[in-house]
Order: sequence, then structure tokens, then C-alpha cells
Amino acid sequence: MLTQRLFAPVVAACLALTSFAACDDDDDLIIEESNLLVVNESDFVIEELYVTDVGNPSFGPNLLAGDALFPGEQILLGVVCDFYDVLIVDEAGVECEIDAIDLCLNDATFVINNDTCTVFEAEAKKRREMAEAPSLDITETAL
Repeated sequence: MLTQRLFAPVVAACLALTSFAACDDDDDLIIEESNLLVVNESDFVIEELYVTDVGNPSFGPNLLAGDALFPGEQILLGVVCDFYDVLIVDEAGVECEIDAIDLCLNDATFVINNDTCTVFEAEAKKRREMAEAPSLDITETAL
């Protein structure tokens, strides 16, 4: 289960994505680190999660590292203070991209809902309609 695990490779990947954030009084570079709590409140299994600097078309490694974030689960990730674009991929391969999430000088919670992206919202509506549709009971009658 992914509940609030901190992945060392995730921190390393995020550190590689951005430059140092600030300088202290001695002009030594320091890294402003934040925590990102990703909560899956959608109906979808999140198979992949990527971040990149805003506007960069190349996303880094899958931060879920081959695991999955099931509905109701959450994961705590360490990230470097910055703005990020996020790419989420569900179990059906549907991609959801969210631009310019602020993860600077604070801890943030990113909640994934069915309406986080229009593609997720449309898929959730489709699934609801299929579940609510009356099932056809086809029986053969003998002549």
C-alpha cells in the first residue's frame, strides 16, 4: 500500500528536475524542500505520476515507481520548491495533465478527483452510465 510512503528515488528525481531555490546569508546554495501529499479520491487506479518544470515537454521518471495508487490511497512525495506540470496516467492509459502546480515554500496536498481533468470526468460519467443502464435479459423462447 502506498499510504504516506516517502520514496528516496522520488526525492532524487525531483531534485534533478530543478535548480537550487535560494541562497542563505553566506551565499551558500540551499534547497527549499516541500512535501506533496497525493490523494486519490477518484474512481481510477493511478498507474503513473510524473512531474516536470512548468512548460517542459519532457516529464521525468514515474514517481510511483511501478506501483499503483488505488482509489482511497495516498502517497507522500518530497519535492524541491518550484512550480510543476503534472501528468497522471490511469489504469486504462488515459492521460491527465495539470499545469503549474505551486509547490514552493509550503507543503501541499494534491487531491485527484473524477473531475481533476475533463478526460477523467468524461470517463467517470461513461462508467456511471454503463453501471446504471438496465441490463438486457435476452432469453430464447422455443417456437
